[in-house]
Amino acid sequence: MGISTAPQVRATYLLMKRFELPIEGGTRDAIAVKSYVANQLNSAYTLMMTSMVMNLWCILFALAFYYLLERKRHHRISTSLWNKRSSLTDSLLEVLQPADKSHWKQWWIYAVLFIVLFCWIAQNVLSIIVPPYIIIGNGAPVNPAAVLAPRLPQTSAELARLSSAEAPMALRAAGSAQVASANTQSKVQVGETTLGTTSTGEPITRIDYRYSVSGADMGLQKYPTLLLEVTGACTTEYGWLLNSSNANGYTNDTYARFGDPRIGTTSLNLFDGPAPVAFFYNGPKPDGPLGNMTWAAFVSSVDRLSYTFGSDSLYTTGGVAGLGGTRHAVRPGRPVLSCWQTDTWWYEGRSSTILGLNSTALPGLDLSPGLQLILARYLATPRIVSIGRLLGLSALLSSTTSIGNIFDAETSSAFSDLRRLVLAAYIATTNTLTDLTLFADDAPGRSNSTANLAIDESGNLKPGVADFVVWSPDITTLSVKAIIIIPVLSLLLWILALSLLRWTPLRRVNDLDATVMHDALHEHGARPTGRRSWAIVPKHPKDEEDGGPSPAGSASVVKQVVADDVREAPKEEL
Repeated sequence: MGISTAPQVRATYLLMKRFELPIEGGTRDAIAVKSYVANQLNSAYTLMMTSMVMNLWCILFALAFYYLLERKRHHRISTSLWNKRSSLTDSLLEVLQPADKSHWKQWWIYAVLFIVLFCWIAQNVLSIIVPPYIIIGNGAPVNPAAVLAPRLPQTSAELARLSSAEAPMALRAAGSAQVASANTQSKVQVGETTLGTTSTGEPITRIDYRYSVSGADMGLQKYPTLLLEVTGACTTEYGWLLNSSNANGYTNDTYARFGDPRIGTTSLNLFDGPAPVAFFYNGPKPDGPLGNMTWAAFVSSVDRLSYTFGSDSLYTTGGVAGLGGTRHAVRPGRPVLSCWQTDTWWYEGRSSTILGLNSTALPGLDLSPGLQLILARYLATPRIVSIGRLLGLSALLSSTTSIGNIFDAETSSAFSDLRRLVLAAYIATTNTLTDLTLFADDAPGRSNSTANLAIDESGNLKPGVADFVVWSPDITTLSVKAIIIIPVLSLLLWILALSLLRWTPLRRVNDLDATVMHDALHEHGARPTGRRSWAIVPKHPKDEEDGGPSPAGSASVVKQVVADDVREAPKEEL
């Protein structure tokens, strides 16, 4: 999923629309809702799980008690458990705290206790564990109207305006890299190796980096297993220095870009900025596949002041009496970072370059032409270069921690600068599609087919361009399968329980209901005595005239019922 610190505006995503949520290895059928709606649904599904277990428990009880009634075996606890079937807690307490302690001498009570306890635990555990499974993320399908993919600038004015519009995405990436979690940092591997030294004793080091971003990370709905693997390395290069002069009272180091003055030269001096600053360049067009690219970073650190001694190749200092009591300044002739990078796209075991994201180069991959164009716009060249350019004076870690025109040379290094930039490039790559929805309303290209790669000449969104999701803590994604299956199972069990107890022979167990037994006692003139017992109360002679049973008849009937019950249901039998 995306790694963005920017809040996702409500207008940039769609709710209550079925879509495919990308996950590692595939997609999930999903629907997005507001987070408070998901919380309410979670509570409702907890009640459904409780109802499901209760109805299942009721059916099992009915089957067991029907068997006992058919065999004319009945025990007082059967009646009590049946009347407390709607609450497993009450059923459990009935077994654990009976009125008659002698039932602990019966073997079957332990089986009953085990079954009730098992169902009680299952009901509570399922009510806690299962409902959260309906929540599978916090993504939602993008609102097509919010997608803006500015084309590459054609003039200096367009470049300046576009850089202003795209700078926030670079700042978000750098900020996220600065406070990245351990999990995010583990997605990027950066290592340093010492290759040797120059003739003057300067260290030659190589910094390798690697990271990968999947389609699921970028939010692609249809192709979450598409994978971009980025591998690169930077070496401290001393041979590109053409000359170092101090004719005007300050040092001016001039370098040949990529070792060839015909490509261009770059001069670095104190007037580039008070703190160290980097300039990024893409290398010449490669002769081989487009995925193999070169780039370079020229770090202007010469004559920058520090209170501490610096030993890194980019920030090696010499003794000097400087401003504010500083005693160290970066020496002239610092190396540049000569780098290469290889971008490889993988899908179902086949690899290609950024220009081959189609079914011809990668069988089975059918990305829309519009989406291919947008990915090529941002990922055809090393992402680290575009991010470094947009960050400007904030590109180097050494400059972001400086105080005015004084920085800490001791803790500054090419490795720490590059590690932060690589992590920012990884985050920016992951957020490539998400960032298309976060431009300001006045960003260049909005509703302009000539400047927005997402819309065609008619002003309509290109097919497939909006086939991605965005993420926000205000969104909760629900599993369509889960939100359908749980209510259906709950309803089916309720209907099954109702049908069995109304229209099948199992309805006989309803005779154990307290209301049925109370009506039977009342019919025969029985009244509660207040001592946990019932007694026959003789009726007034007028009651006999009204058609009521005689006291003798009532007593006879009750005695006969009791006698039959005692004879046919011994205490040791349930």
